[in-house]
Amino acid sequence: MAQRGLDGIVASTPLNVFYLSGFNGIAHKADEPRPYAVVLSRHTPEHPILVIADYYLATFLAQPSWVRDIRPFRAVMMPIDRAPQREDIERFIPQEASELEWMRAARSNYTFDMASALRAALRELRLDGARIGFDDLGFGQRLGVAAVDGYDTFMSARAVKTPTELELLRRATAINRAAIERTIASWRRGMRWRELNRAYHAAAADLGGFVRDPGAMVWGHPRGAEAALTLQTGLEDFELEPGVHVMFDCHGTLDLYCWDGGKTWVVGGEASAEGRRNLHATAQVAEALVAEMKPGARPSELQARGRGLYRKAGVGDADAAVIFFHGLGLSHWDIDGASADWPFEAGMVVPLHMVLPGGESSRAWLEEVVLVTPQGGEPFFGWGYEPLHA
Repeated sequence: MAQRGLDGIVASTPLNVFYLSGFNGIAHKADEPRPYAVVLSRHTPEHPILVIADYYLATFLAQPSWVRDIRPFRAVMMPIDRAPQREDIERFIPQEASELEWMRAARSNYTFDMASALRAALRELRLDGARIGFDDLGFGQRLGVAAVDGYDTFMSARAVKTPTELELLRRATAINRAAIERTIASWRRGMRWRELNRAYHAAAADLGGFVRDPGAMVWGHPRGAEAALTLQTGLEDFELEPGVHVMFDCHGTLDLYCWDGGKTWVVGGEASAEGRRNLHATAQVAEALVAEMKPGARPSELQARGRGLYRKAGVGDADAAVIFFHGLGLSHWDIDGASADWPFEAGMVVPLHMVLPGGESSRAWLEEVVLVTPQGGEPFFGWGYEPLHA
């Protein structure tokens, strides 16, 4: 906050609220009015305030949080045909928790609307008239305070991972790998694309993960010689014939932390001569680039380096290769978005994406999840860079 000239920050988007407080509210969609916000002052960082809808209050009896000043407000469950009463909050307090210190404080700070609760929190933290960064600028503007855009402040902070976050990301990657391997093992002649997707979703859920509509597998798979890069919509369906290259790029979450990535699977295990060459070249290039993912490296440098390595490997059109990066953590963009060509820092988790376009039996794909270290990138998958066969 000091570096960005902010006196305080207010987080109201779900992942930033979770990042700051540990609160993960159930039964809430991202585009609905957000019934929670965390306020943090640079001048009193040891005293965060969490404003939440009254029906979430008892959540903190089971969900740990370092935030102890939790302030409920009267929300949608309460009748609007009756005048608000201070006693309304009692509906949401279990009897055995009634006299807990933080619960007594929550009761005393109960307000009848979210805006009043937030303004009171800002006053108490001496943020009246201060420069406050909001991760949702529109929310700050509707509140009528001196709001500035704080989105990149949060993403920059989230970019470098703590040891706990690294463990969460390793566990998530392990689920993705196991789900891919189970999915491949389920293949049989005549299996169709949608069946393969369902097999992956079932495996991921069985392993404890979570995937979202319209599906976890991202790449589309044009048929025949078509080499366009497309994403799937969840509506495609076709038979997975032997020799087809399936590009496993799978998204999902474990404990809200993302998994990503995968690599090429040759259906039936037998690649064509061109396919083998492209897949082997991709493995060689990936291994070299991962070794160069050190602090200070930039995406543009590694992209140019990768195309040069593809040319050296003798592929037909090295300039067609697509190599790109993003941050990974609570989202697939855990980086400061101010620059697309950002410098890597130690502790960032940055997936390396590599695709050599081609037809259904020659395309090559690999995405490795990489921890940036001074010694070079540390891959999370642990299964090497060569394609999958079954």
